[in-house]
Amino acid sequence: MKLGIGIMIAAILSGCGTVQTVSSESKAVGDLAEWNSYCPTIPRMYSGVAYQFCNLTGPERTGIHSDPYAILVDMAASGVADTVVLPYTSYKQYKHGNMVIPSFSPQMLQEPAQSGSSQ
Repeated sequence: MKLGIGIMIAAILSGCGTVQTVSSESKAVGDLAEWNSYCPTIPRMYSGVAYQFCNLTGPERTGIHSDPYAILVDMAASGVADTVVLPYTSYKQYKHGNMVIPSFSPQMLQEPAQSGSSQ
């Protein structure tokens, strides 16, 4: 019985936006970049809610993590989990700022420098 409850909790938490963003920031921002999210950055404080918001408002897609109702439920659960880890994420936000989504990185938006001079 306890094993079943543990497996169920682990399965629920594996899709939780807070767990995604706090445990593996690079995977979380990589997922949002792969999904062509409209968010250029997400804050580290309440990052699980922001992750799910960017997931929900991105382009429509199919597959895992694409059901809007599941995303909304996860967003609510992430709000609770984000509050629990708020002291840690506040410190990370202060030290490192927002997490930048690679597809919106300022370096990627700049045009390449031209080597020749135009006269």
